[in-house]
Amino acid sequence: MSGGLAALLASAALPVTAAPVSAPAAPSALAAANLAGLDWLVIGAYLALAIGAGLLLRKRSRGSMENFFLSGRNLPWWLAGTSMVATSFASDTPLVITGWTRASGVAGNWRWWGYVVSTLLIVVLFARLWKRSGVLTDVEFMELRYSGRPARALRGFKSVYQVLFMHCFVMGWVMLGMTKVMEVVFQLDGEPALALGGLELTAAHLVMMGCCVLALVYSEVTGLWGVVLTDFIQFLLALLGAVVLAWVVVDDFGGLSPLVDALRASPVAAPRLSGAPDTTGVVVTDPSTWNTAFWEFAVFIGVIWFATKNADGSGVMVQRILASRNEKHATGATLWYAVAHNAVRPWPWILVALASLLVLPPTSATSPVRGTVRAVEADAIVVEAAAGDVVRVPVPETGVEDWEAAPRVAVDEPVLAGQVLASTDDELAYPVMMRRYLPAGLLGLMIASFLAAFMSTIDTHVNLASSYLVNDVYKRFVVPDAPAAHYVRAARFTGPTVLLVALAFGLSADSVRGMFNTFSTLFSGVGVVYLLRWLWWRINAWSEITALAVGGAATLVMEARPEWAAACLPAPLVSAGGDPIFPGTLLLVVALALPTTILVTLLTPPVEREVLREFHDRVRPFGAWGPLREGRPPGRLDGLRIVTAWIGATAFVVACILLPGDLLLERGAHAGLWLAVGAAGLAGLLTQPGLLSRHTPGRS
Repeated sequence: MSGGLAALLASAALPVTAAPVSAPAAPSALAAANLAGLDWLVIGAYLALAIGAGLLLRKRSRGSMENFFLSGRNLPWWLAGTSMVATSFASDTPLVITGWTRASGVAGNWRWWGYVVSTLLIVVLFARLWKRSGVLTDVEFMELRYSGRPARALRGFKSVYQVLFMHCFVMGWVMLGMTKVMEVVFQLDGEPALALGGLELTAAHLVMMGCCVLALVYSEVTGLWGVVLTDFIQFLLALLGAVVLAWVVVDDFGGLSPLVDALRASPVAAPRLSGAPDTTGVVVTDPSTWNTAFWEFAVFIGVIWFATKNADGSGVMVQRILASRNEKHATGATLWYAVAHNAVRPWPWILVALASLLVLPPTSATSPVRGTVRAVEADAIVVEAAAGDVVRVPVPETGVEDWEAAPRVAVDEPVLAGQVLASTDDELAYPVMMRRYLPAGLLGLMIASFLAAFMSTIDTHVNLASSYLVNDVYKRFVVPDAPAAHYVRAARFTGPTVLLVALAFGLSADSVRGMFNTFSTLFSGVGVVYLLRWLWWRINAWSEITALAVGGAATLVMEARPEWAAACLPAPLVSAGGDPIFPGTLLLVVALALPTTILVTLLTPPVEREVLREFHDRVRPFGAWGPLREGRPPGRLDGLRIVTAWIGATAFVVACILLPGDLLLERGAHAGLWLAVGAAGLAGLLTQPGLLSRHTPGRS
């Protein structure tokens, strides 16, 4: 491994020191508590507060779609930014973070921390450009940037595509996460309680759907103003709940130091304390030496930020940017989101996830042979080997109440030697820890925080999906000249339909992480185009169409024939079951989509010159716009300053991410380093003139 990168990784690793001679005593592992009257009182108080706060602003949504969908373009930075954070903080989020941390340690969180690179590019550049565009939705942007029938077709297609395969899909996995939480905290079984339209709904599904209805009520009545105000309340409550659980768990271990000592002494937990991947035997310049952990880290840091659909801003982020008062507030909102989302929010979850390894041990059973599953029993999985021998694999006992291993395969499913047949569900560890550690009142607060996180995501995606259906389908193609109030009324009819579609997604999957991986892979071909459309005049509608088509087709093929993808990947990117793991599928989609998209761009006609001219004059983008700068003075937006600010912002936020981990897990051994990096990064961020001013000086 090269010395420079080795030093960097070593400094970022939150290193694990040697285990103490004797580990502290295990915590009390409190028995699962039942909900008390005080818990129900706390939950009821939250629901009343959320609905009441939202309905207070119902008059502000009247009159126009800008009022209903963009809060009259008058949101302050702190409210817009907090709403971004609250929306990305759903009931599934602690489950996903817990699952990644238990499986891959602190370093596993680079799967989503890697997006910080593109988020900070939005801070230093794209937030201002989006605000200048003046569009109502990011889909409307298609006809601002492109021209002709391809632009109209792309706008219509993306409006429906985003509703179904982005917002309904996202709400589906959020609903799945919430259902898992409800099953644990309310101790509900998985038996069907009601059949509705061919769907068998459990009691947990019904509770989750009740929360959806409440979120729908205030989002439909109050528009985005009600959504962002309740988001602010919900964010504070959800963050409080996460901190309270972490505090109680740490206290039960006797304090932070005894907990850290116990983690270091555990053969299961100790390897998971590092913030960097295992680099044993890795030579950076020789990919043949890379292990799975290093491959994942390289993809998450070097590829995922520019490859996926959020490269220039997610739909939620763009909506809040467009709703901000001016460019200064749009930039400030995005910067606050980058810090709060990546550095403030996750560490209570990570700490609880690490502690759960000591209380709820991960347990699994693998197949000793290649063959076919013939029976799935309560205590064993029966596998018939290719040679005809029958092997009975016991489902392991955990020895812990309410924490059991469950089958991960079905009858007649082919399995490979080493494939997991049964295991505990890492995603459920977080709600199980809630029930084990929180007393009456605090458990109610934690459940209320989950309701808050869930509803803050549902209300946003309902509002945003409605904006696409009304502004980019109904108004654009069906009824283009109706009064403004007509479109606001139309928006209120779309929410229930959107929720029903999302519910269908949520009932069709059993893993939040699995849905996240499929979702990320599906859109991993479009990110480069989303960046280049702001920076290069030659990008056209066919570029986006190609990227979407290739990414979607490649994902579907790999889902149907995973062995084809596995044959193209190095061994560390293939699971024991023979399927490609998420970083591998991401790399393959990018490798297919990127060259195909560039080739199609060069072979298809450019955007009409007048459309490009109007876009350039309105947005004043940076980059390769030479044909449109003829006879004009060069802009004063210096590319070097943008890059400097981007690097500085990245260093600042990465330091903010790693400093809490160092303080929690290493007693501040590297705090000075991260403070210095953060200060230098902040200085670099502020070198760009006008970054946080109302308007950027000059034209570019």
